[in-house]
Amino acid sequence: MSGFKDKCATFLCDELKDGFGYFYRFEEVATFPLSVDNTPIPFNQDGPVRSLEHDKVNTPEEIKFLGTGVFEVTFFVNSGGPDYFGIELNGTVLPETIIRTRSTAGIEYMQALIRVSCPNSILRVLFLFKAPSTLARQNSAVGAPVATNTSLVIVRVGDLV
Repeated sequence: MSGFKDKCATFLCDELKDGFGYFYRFEEVATFPLSVDNTPIPFNQDGPVRSLEHDKVNTPEEIKFLGTGVFEVTFFVNSGGPDYFGIELNGTVLPETIIRTRSTAGIEYMQALIRVSCPNSILRVLFLFKAPSTLARQNSAVGAPVATNTSLVIVRVGDLV
């Protein structure tokens, strides 16, 4: 029958078409390890996720796209100083996603549209290099509250053209 999809195929197609995910790093008393350049940031928590995969125990730094499309990526980081971060897709840092925290406050927000043309593509948020402070210093204050210091939101916004 022309144009007919069975229930299973409809579920799978809709699942990949409506991708989204929320991932974050929740800190209590641990310091954030940023001593080495090009260190991927591990996200130890996640919220709602659809058509993306995140194994917060074994590979917390990797977000896998199960389908293709154009995705809006929003990234927040509080590093405590002027540091550089970027989004890596399949081993390549996307130049349009490189951000620098320019002040001693170290809070930065980045948003970009990225093209994911291969299923099972891997996205990682990287600490590129420090200049000169780190998230560890931000989190080591006595009595510092439990808080989210890094978060990532991914939403599929369209098809590849």
